[in-house]
Amino acid sequence: MISPKDPKQLLLDIKLDESVSLENFIKCDSTNTVLSILGNVVESSSISNSFLLWGRKGVGKNYLMQALNRDLLNQNMKTAFVALSDPRINEPEILNGLDQMDAVFIEDLDKLRDSEEWESALFNLINQSLINETKLFLSSQCVAQDLTVRLKDLRSRLLAFTAIEIPEITENEKIEALKQSAERKGIELEERTVKYILTYTSRNLSDLLKLLSELDDFSLEKKKKLSPSLVRELLSQKSSSLHI
Repeated sequence: MISPKDPKQLLLDIKLDESVSLENFIKCDSTNTVLSILGNVVESSSISNSFLLWGRKGVGKNYLMQALNRDLLNQNMKTAFVALSDPRINEPEILNGLDQMDAVFIEDLDKLRDSEEWESALFNLINQSLINETKLFLSSQCVAQDLTVRLKDLRSRLLAFTAIEIPEITENEKIEALKQSAERKGIELEERTVKYILTYTSRNLSDLLKLLSELDDFSLEKKKKLSPSLVRELLSQKSSSLHI
């Protein structure tokens, strides 16, 4: 049995949600271009193999990374997924040999350790991936030129990545996003409940979709219809648990 402390095991420690896919991402005017570009990547009709998905926290970068991973796995491709924000990942050797995969996903590049060892490991991975034609997907809250990278050759490589901005959607699109997600989950979501959620909770898209899943579970537990009062009850319960 492989020890949980073995960094290689962490590559396999990703729980893949079967519902996560590009097809199920929010479809609206703000995301149509991004979805079209990423769709071409999955269909291997893109001229690039190196991509940097960037955007503000909560716009859906991590979802899209997992969706790309899922869609490529469905094509029987070998993939590796590394989240640099995971506190268990603390050795740069975890990047060694990943160029042998068909596709590699490195999440939260802006959390890359400030060390020569980590930067060299990433630089070597990029170089070997170029040779082996391995697809590389990175995500970050900022563009490559704003990353804190000391190794000049690594900075040069990152600047050559195809940068794809994941835009923040509008308020009306967030309402539509909640409705789309609710419909996929089979949840009856009334307009007044949507307005209550947007008024009294985070407007961050990732937080909103996470809350919707929590509300679905909560309504089943309480055997109550999803309503503003049920949202208020869940928020009160979450707030109380934070102060225990």
